[in-house]
Amino acid sequence: MSERMVQVFRGLVKIDSESGEEERFLDHLKGLLEEALAAKCVRDSYGNLIARLPGRNSKRERPLLFACHGDTVKPGKGIEPIINGDVIRSKGETFLGADDKAGIAQFIEAVRTSDYRPPIEFIVTREEETGLVGVRHLDVSQLDAKEGFVLDMDALDAVVVGGPSHMLIDVKIHGRAAHAAMEPENGISAVLAASRAIVALPLGRIDPGTTANVGIIEGGQIRNGIPDRVLLKAECRGLEHNKCLDVSRRMEAVFVATAEAMGATAQVKSELAYRASAVPESARVVTWAKEAIRSIGLDPKVQTICGGTDASIYNEKGIQTVVLGIGVKAEHSTEEHIHISDMAKSVKIIHHIFKAAMEE
Repeated sequence: MSERMVQVFRGLVKIDSESGEEERFLDHLKGLLEEALAAKCVRDSYGNLIARLPGRNSKRERPLLFACHGDTVKPGKGIEPIINGDVIRSKGETFLGADDKAGIAQFIEAVRTSDYRPPIEFIVTREEETGLVGVRHLDVSQLDAKEGFVLDMDALDAVVVGGPSHMLIDVKIHGRAAHAAMEPENGISAVLAASRAIVALPLGRIDPGTTANVGIIEGGQIRNGIPDRVLLKAECRGLEHNKCLDVSRRMEAVFVATAEAMGATAQVKSELAYRASAVPESARVVTWAKEAIRSIGLDPKVQTICGGTDASIYNEKGIQTVVLGIGVKAEHSTEEHIHISDMAKSVKIIHHIFKAAMEE
């Protein structure tokens, strides 16, 4: 089992699929699912992959959702997976891409090696890493599932039942250009206005369930010019929706007031990417997940996280969904790696869920 799964996984990570450039990977995966699993596959209008598998020795009629994402973060081109004993890692110049291609490989192997399963809708989305873009465009009217699992957490003992509200905050600061040496007093530095605002912002972990960050700042074109334009991309997240909105408003107010105090202006655009959601611990998907994790000798840890996953959108759209671990370690770094033995354990977890969900 492990050798075939590793071969599939290595093949998947070798196909470049940085966010927004998933086309070749998803075309390959479509063919693999059709050939290996006899799945019926379609691509929706945004390019997300939807695969349908009939049940096997199951009385259940409504399909169960399993989901992964097909994109990787950067640098993710030219990945060379290296196997050293039980560990798979990249050669070192890129991420490995186990987030989330290990989840895809594990799901494929679980289906291949099980004599039973409920009917399944398997979704592989685009552009998850850049803000759950693919799943936000997913037309759920094409789906029949009302319960499901996203395979996209690190620790195998995790059962993620909730996630945050997430505000995307884009800021444009307009100052006044001037020669930095000949007439600096006639300029209004948009970079300085942005810097003062950032210092005044509530950033980092504001409380256990709320975070804020400025991730991108772009401005200036020449060394000896007072820069008149700056673009910032910021965010805030909160497990409590209203608290997230409050932090977003505070951040907007700081940008506007700081710019105005210098004679500049700030245009702020805030967008709710997704709203905080939580699956009750009494839900069947939580019970099945906990029992499956116990079946491999681990103690399940039910948790909410401030990170975003596709499960947030599935829950928002009426599909009760939790997130399960795939065993990846040090994701989003060039030290990313995964143990083959942990991949095999994940397959066993999926098998147990198949068995638990055989009936309505």
